[in-house]
Amino acid sequence: MNLRHLEIFRLVAEAGGIRAAARNAALTQPAMTYAIRELERSIGAPVLVRSARGIVPTEIGQVLLRRAAVLFDEIRRTESEIAQLRDGGGHLRAAFSSLAAARLLPRALLAFRARCPGVSLELVEITSAEATGLRAGHDLAVLSDLEGAAVQDGLTSEVLLQAPLAAIARAGHPMARVRTIERLQDALWAVPSYGVRALGQAGLAAPRNIVVCQSVQFGLSLVRNADALTLAAASLADDPVASRGLVRLPLAAPLPRVQVSVCLPAGSGPTPAAQAFVECLRDAAAGQRDRLPAKPASRQKGRTVK
Repeated sequence: MNLRHLEIFRLVAEAGGIRAAARNAALTQPAMTYAIRELERSIGAPVLVRSARGIVPTEIGQVLLRRAAVLFDEIRRTESEIAQLRDGGGHLRAAFSSLAAARLLPRALLAFRARCPGVSLELVEITSAEATGLRAGHDLAVLSDLEGAAVQDGLTSEVLLQAPLAAIARAGHPMARVRTIERLQDALWAVPSYGVRALGQAGLAAPRNIVVCQSVQFGLSLVRNADALTLAAASLADDPVASRGLVRLPLAAPLPRVQVSVCLPAGSGPTPAAQAFVECLRDAAAGQRDRLPAKPASRQKGRTVK
């Protein structure tokens, strides 16, 4: 297979048509049609088919598209790693959950900028459910999830810190003094994806009114303005700025703990810039109050990676 033909196939599949893809790529339609035909000839099967939604990948085309995304992402990482080693340049894409960004990003970012000033940095906020964002072109992801969460296939994961969860309400909320989780069955909850599991582990298996809200800021807005309750790291209640107008419910039974982990692709290893960023994250985590003891090995699903 020809890499150029693969790239044109990806452009056509994403655009849903040859005309739009040719316009986006500044190529002629005959040139793109020829590339697709040559790709199909080399594979021995069609990769695109016309449908009511335009031109879409066939079943074989879908497999090829998925594999091509991994291939081109690895090429991008290779080019970036060479640039980093050659002249300190290159590009780094990092994805953060809201909690991870709030707890670690500011300090880690300043340290990374001092250490790698020539590397361009792209930061994206993602949800814990989108840990597979690494497959979408990210060099690393820093995610929050419940303590002991499983590591996805193809990734290594290192726990940076952990903290107890707390139930948070606005000051003056009718349920702000509730001490048992069972009495919160009918409350409106705005929680991250792991919050549903956390409530279940705490004994509130089926809250009647729950909204999954991945953004910390969105969740706190609902707490302040819609009388919702949320789950957040207990340290939020100790932050005089972030917790202004909020109170921590005095629940008698402890809630589960949340952990912040950095995830990397398991296969090719991190680029120098990604490795530097991970080290900056470790240093930032070392200054946090509720961090876990440092672990010399990363966890990969099914085995430990030394």
